[in-house]
Amino acid sequence: MHLADVHIGMENYGRLDPETGSSTTLRAFLSTLDEAVDRAIAEPVDLVVIAGDIYKSRDPSPTHQREFARRVLRLARAGVQVLIVAGNHDIPMATGRATSIDIFRVLELPGVTVTRNIEMKRIETRSGPVQVLTLPWLVKHALISQDEHKNKSLEEVLTFIVERAESLLEAEAGELDPAIPALLVGHAHVFGARVGAERLLTLGTDPMFNISVLDLPNLDYIALGHIHKHQTVSTGRTPTVYAGSINRVDFGEEAEDKGFILAEVQRGKTEWEFVPVKARPFLTIRSEPITEDPTDEVVKSILRAGPRVRGAVVRLQLVGTRARLQQIDEREVRLQLREAEYLAPIQREITDQVRVRLAGQDIAGRTPLDLLDLYFQQKQVADARRDELLAVARGLLAE
Repeated sequence: MHLADVHIGMENYGRLDPETGSSTTLRAFLSTLDEAVDRAIAEPVDLVVIAGDIYKSRDPSPTHQREFARRVLRLARAGVQVLIVAGNHDIPMATGRATSIDIFRVLELPGVTVTRNIEMKRIETRSGPVQVLTLPWLVKHALISQDEHKNKSLEEVLTFIVERAESLLEAEAGELDPAIPALLVGHAHVFGARVGAERLLTLGTDPMFNISVLDLPNLDYIALGHIHKHQTVSTGRTPTVYAGSINRVDFGEEAEDKGFILAEVQRGKTEWEFVPVKARPFLTIRSEPITEDPTDEVVKSILRAGPRVRGAVVRLQLVGTRARLQQIDEREVRLQLREAEYLAPIQREITDQVRVRLAGQDIAGRTPLDLLDLYFQQKQVADARRDELLAVARGLLAE
């Protein structure tokens, strides 16, 4: 079984559960993790690999650590081997500090292997041995602090990190026994992976790998974490799969299926399938009232969503003039959404706001870029930032 990006401790779009004293979001994430654990024990699975980001925080609370430890212990007691690779959310910012998953290595829990280094592990399962090449998240600050990298740009440091990792992976792969099944488990960003909303803000700061670098000889499966969207990125001989996160983090993942991978890994042949879990549903309802009874229009938009509202994290988007949106009875709207698990703050897009601000401006004959520039001026966007955004806009228009 291939899991990734469990993110225990994620508490956005949740409320306090009075019975447990913790967020309902924690309950949702643990529930989907339990689906995977139950399936692993029932199969039974020989090996569970977790490709990083166990927790949301680098310093998880004792409650979060306890809940994850319970699941690991269930697997170990059922005879399932567990391998955990450190992700970027598991590794502390300061060099030398322990990761949030090191406790399992220190306790030497039978059947549990933890790694934060590029190395090869041989694991004895009930169906025989398997070789695992591990690629944890590559830490930039450890290299930047070294004298020889002090004056290098971020791009130069990232290039150095990737080249160093490539060399280590190639050396470790050279030690693989070609007669024994082998897989690579990594927490990394591969070129060509389709990112979701959770990754857009970090583009340009991740070490990036070419898929050909990971597709090493004698590997039978490549299990990846870090990108929340489940997908395959393989173009070579070895299946290369992002399991995706075990649950939805935000509305950017509203339409994404969440789950885990079950793979049968044999020497020279691997068959795998994606198994969806009951992730907490996200639902966006958009309403653009234009009549004299805007509340009724919004209510009808909610009713059209039907049973999808029940138990969902709901985002309501209202679009219209300021006067029209001010007429909406918010109490009635919230009453219609009472069966939602959580209601995000209502978003209002006022359509006449920009036109009012541009009143008196001579806009006749202006190009889209001129109007965009005028908009940025009205919003008091800094000159350097405005120039940067306009340059991007020119590129988009040219396409």
